[in-house]
Amino acid sequence: MTKLSIREILRAANHDFINQLQLIKMNLDLDRIDDAKKIIENYCNQYKSFSNLNKLNWPKTVEWIQTFPYRFPSIEFLLKSNVTMTPKVKKDEETVEYLEKTIQRVYPHLDPYTEQQLLMEVEADEEIVKITFDLHGKWDVEPFHSEILDNHVGMSVEKESFDHWKYVLTIKE
Repeated sequence: MTKLSIREILRAANHDFINQLQLIKMNLDLDRIDDAKKIIENYCNQYKSFSNLNKLNWPKTVEWIQTFPYRFPSIEFLLKSNVTMTPKVKKDEETVEYLEKTIQRVYPHLDPYTEQQLLMEVEADEEIVKITFDLHGKWDVEPFHSEILDNHVGMSVEKESFDHWKYVLTIKE
């Protein structure tokens, strides 16, 4: 996994926070109150998702997801999280390994002139964890393929092309 120091993460997070505040201020200065409110709402929703993700109790997966925007800045990252209970199944390291291989496969091949966006949706309860990886953009390499880790982990590919790659990891007992 691409590692950043705590100092680097905090510097990037603070920079992002200041940028968001400046964007809100600019919209307020232009009397675009609704736009400023929308930025605040989006920012709050993103951090609620990050907070909800902690219920997963998979520290490596949570760290991988929460540091993604700082390790892969060329990809706009959006997270939706609905973790209702800590799952019984523990596949933390295997999940991180799979996600990292996925992104390392395409990241060096991203088209620098195309906007890249990853929507990651994490759903979990006591019995099952579902992680949807939905990448939009443009790249010049075939997506990563791997044998599934074991009989507790399934993967279904929903879309696979050079501009849209979507799959769902399903992990259960």
